[in-house]
Amino acid sequence: MDVIDSKKIDSNFKFQIAQEEGGEGILKCFACGACTARCPEQTVKEEWNPRVIIRKALFGLKEEVLSSEFIWICSDHYRCLEKCPQEVNIKGVMNVVRNERLLEEQMEDVTGEKAKKYLDLEFKYKIVDHESGKDIYNCFSCGTCTAGCPERDLDPLYSPRKVIKNVLLGMKDNVFSNEFVGICSTHYRCITQCPQGVEIPRLMSAVRNIAIREGYARR
Repeated sequence: MDVIDSKKIDSNFKFQIAQEEGGEGILKCFACGACTARCPEQTVKEEWNPRVIIRKALFGLKEEVLSSEFIWICSDHYRCLEKCPQEVNIKGVMNVVRNERLLEEQMEDVTGEKAKKYLDLEFKYKIVDHESGKDIYNCFSCGTCTAGCPERDLDPLYSPRKVIKNVLLGMKDNVFSNEFVGICSTHYRCITQCPQGVEIPRLMSAVRNIAIREGYARR
């Protein structure tokens, strides 16, 4: 077992999460593990464990929590919430933690320069306001669109799921520079498979239109 460095403990971290909308339930967790047992992400990668993330947050291990991959891939299936005896909304807690990470990315460092990875937290709202991008919030990152995408056969890096995740995270530059946005075609195989009915081609069209409006020039 790894030794916990007391100097890295932020005892206020759990209260910081609890006072935000969606994170209130973290203080009710008693680590029964029901969330992890029901988590489909955990079956993909053992390290993606909601119980471990919550325990670390309660212990005040802020750096470890904010650097975890799981906070980015936690999805809106709510299977964990269905089984939690304390009705802890894991997804809500992960959203709060993720927002904290995003805010830290935006903070200026001691040199006065912005963080290397610039995030536009308003970007997703621009997409949603566009008629073609209004259903992006329906996506819960299951990956079905990417699994059935014929463009992905051309290049394994072409991933509609990745584009959507980057939009939601505010990574505008990454989205605009992603080649998939430009080559996404209207075969609609993704729509026929998507459990949420997200229209990927229309969504990519919205991204392209916003990029043009903001003067982004693809090389």
